[in-house]
Amino acid sequence: MVDLNRAGVPLLEIVSEPDMRNGIEAAEYAAELQRLVRYLGISNGNMQEGSLRCDVNVSIRPIGQSEFGTKVEIKNLNSFSSVSRAIDFEISRQALLYSQGKGDQIVQETRLWEEGAQKTVTMRKKEGLADYRYFPEPDLPGVILTEEYIEDTHNSLPELPEKKRRRYEEMGLSMQDVLFLANDTNYLEDKPKRGKETTETWHLPLEYLHLNIKAMISLSLLYCALRGEVKLAANWIMGDIAAYMKNEKLTIDEIKLTPEELAELIASIKAGTISGKIGKEILFELLAKGGTVKGLIEEKDLVQIMDPDEIEKMVDKVISDNPKQLEQYRGGKTKLQGYFAGQVMKVSKGKANPGLLNKILLEKLNAKS
Repeated sequence: MVDLNRAGVPLLEIVSEPDMRNGIEAAEYAAELQRLVRYLGISNGNMQEGSLRCDVNVSIRPIGQSEFGTKVEIKNLNSFSSVSRAIDFEISRQALLYSQGKGDQIVQETRLWEEGAQKTVTMRKKEGLADYRYFPEPDLPGVILTEEYIEDTHNSLPELPEKKRRRYEEMGLSMQDVLFLANDTNYLEDKPKRGKETTETWHLPLEYLHLNIKAMISLSLLYCALRGEVKLAANWIMGDIAAYMKNEKLTIDEIKLTPEELAELIASIKAGTISGKIGKEILFELLAKGGTVKGLIEEKDLVQIMDPDEIEKMVDKVISDNPKQLEQYRGGKTKLQGYFAGQVMKVSKGKANPGLLNKILLEKLNAKS
């Protein structure tokens, strides 16, 4: 029986130089490779599915010794945390043997990582290259890449995760925000689960994938950075927008909100044209149906009320209609301020400026009767 499970699926093997000194470094190196292949849309990079696999070679070099010691290979690593812990265990195992004068017991072999026992165990011994049974495949010719091809490919690449992270840092975002935004891979993780449309979408050109997955975030932050509101934009993307996408099972290229309108919405809130509460209502309208911020504000008459006299009239009416709550407030139940503020907001249909409302409300509530 021939197993055709992986027929037609290319395998790319990346062999690193011995330039890592502990498990954390190696695990982060592997994680960055995962981010890279996901970013480029060439693989989902899921280790648990076998789309990405890691074998590690560990050898120690005692202080004063110029050559590396005997290399030991470790397999059965199905997570980055396993990579980190297996390497650190193997380093400790070899260092202990060496310190006890048993360096000759460190032999070239393949060991397995036992997750339950948190240790490596011998799988098979290897004495040399012959044990690997390497032989050329006559039906597979060599692949020759010209310098021109390599240069063209390099020039066609989108902005990669590391460069994007540095750019977001320069915008003033925290590292937590940077990692969330620059390493976003929801599109690639969700698409294979979405049904029949998966096949076509999964094979879209690289340029399309890059523009549609990342443009919303990148352009939104760019527009808002020009207005000095990049942090607020990041908060909205990671908060309300991400929550909406998760609840509706949508990807970032499927929502109707554009980067320009997100920037316009944030600017309208900062300018006091609309309140934050109204802003969220507009946000969800834009996410679901699209449109423009200015158009929705005009259509629904959502301009924030900034006239102190108009707000004062609303406050007076609410206080007059709630004598019992007023008495309780003045009797010490000051938390009722929130109740009064909510009632005024209800009267104003959410359009009263919160700052002015609370200032006037406090003056009225604390006034001597």
